[in-house]
Amino acid sequence: MSGDESGSAPSHPLAAVSPGMRVILLWSGIAVLLVLAFVASVGAVQRAFYSPAGFATSYVQSLASHDVRAALAMPGANPTPASLSKQGLPSRPSHELLRPDVLPRLTGIRVVGDDLLASGDHLVEVAALSDGHPVTAKFTVRQAGSVLGFLPLWEFAKTPLTVAHVQVQHADTFTIAGHTLEPRAAQKQPADAFSVSADYLMFAPSDYTLGHSSRYLTTTPVTFAAAAGQRVQVAVDAQPDTAFVSVVQKQLHEFLDDCAKQQVLQPAGCPFGAVIDDRVQGLPAWSIAQYPDVRIQAGETGWVVPRAAGAAHLSVTVQSLFDGSVSQRETDEPFVLSVSKITLRENGGIDLVVAE
Repeated sequence: MSGDESGSAPSHPLAAVSPGMRVILLWSGIAVLLVLAFVASVGAVQRAFYSPAGFATSYVQSLASHDVRAALAMPGANPTPASLSKQGLPSRPSHELLRPDVLPRLTGIRVVGDDLLASGDHLVEVAALSDGHPVTAKFTVRQAGSVLGFLPLWEFAKTPLTVAHVQVQHADTFTIAGHTLEPRAAQKQPADAFSVSADYLMFAPSDYTLGHSSRYLTTTPVTFAAAAGQRVQVAVDAQPDTAFVSVVQKQLHEFLDDCAKQQVLQPAGCPFGAVIDDRVQGLPAWSIAQYPDVRIQAGETGWVVPRAAGAAHLSVTVQSLFDGSVSQRETDEPFVLSVSKITLRENGGIDLVVAE
C-alpha cells in the first residue's frame, strides 16, 4: 500500500490553531453576537418607547386601558390655560369628561404616519377602532431631552386632547355614556337661557355620542369624532316628544272648554266671541266645534304654539229689532289662537300663556 494520503479527509481550519486561541475566538464570537443582540434590542426599545411613534402609541394604549391618570401624566398631555390659549383654544374648558367611564372601547391601535415637520416636530398619525368604528388622530410630538445621551425623550408639542364645544338647543342638559351633564355648571350663562353651551376637554382618538332625554323632550343622538388639538362643534337639538304635544293639547282643550262655559257673547280672556245687533233672549251657549291643531315649535326664548285656527259653536235665541220676530241662532264662530310661551316646571307641570 502506497503512502499516498490524498484520499483522506482534509483537516479543519482550526486544527492548526492552538487551544488558547480557539477559546479567544469563541469568546470573541460570542461577544460579537451579544453586541449585535444588544444593538438590536436597543433599536427595538428605541422604536417602541423612545420614538415619536412609540410615544404616541403609548398614549393611545393608556386610553385603551382606560388609564386616564397615566395618559394625562404623559409630558404635554394635560394642557394649561396658557397652552390652550396659545393654540387658539378656549383657555378654561371643563375637565368633567376626562373620565374612564366615558371612553369607548379602543382596539386595533397602529401608527399610520410619522412626518417630520419643518419645525423639527413630528406629526404622528394613529389609527384605531372606537367601539368598532375607524378613528384617527394626529399628534404633534417633539423631543424633550434624552436618556444616557442617545435615547430621546418626547413630549406633546400641542395638547392631544379635543375641546368639544357642546351646544344644547332648547334644553339645559345632555347625556353621554349614561351620564347627564349640565353646561350651566361648566360655564356661567343666564338661568332662563333656552339653549346652553359649554366647552369640554375630551380624549382622542375616539367617537362619542351625545343626546338628550327628559320627560317631554328627546333628540336624535349625535356622534362625533374627537380631533386632537382642535375645537369640535357639537349641537344637541332637543325636540318635543309625543307626550309633550299631548299635554299641551289637553291643556288647550281644557282652556277652551272653560271658555265655552261662560254664558256671554264675549267670554273673558278667550279667543272667540260674537257680536249680535239683535236682542238676545236668555243666555248664549258655547261649545267647541273644532279644536286648533297643536304644533309646538322653538321660539326665541322658549317653546311656543304658532297661530292655529279653530271654531266655537254659538247657540242663542235672538229677537229681531226690526220686526220683533224670535229665532234660534246656531253658528260656528271661527277663531285663531297661539301660545306665546310654554314653561316646563321642575315638577313636570306645564304652564301656558295663550294669546289670540
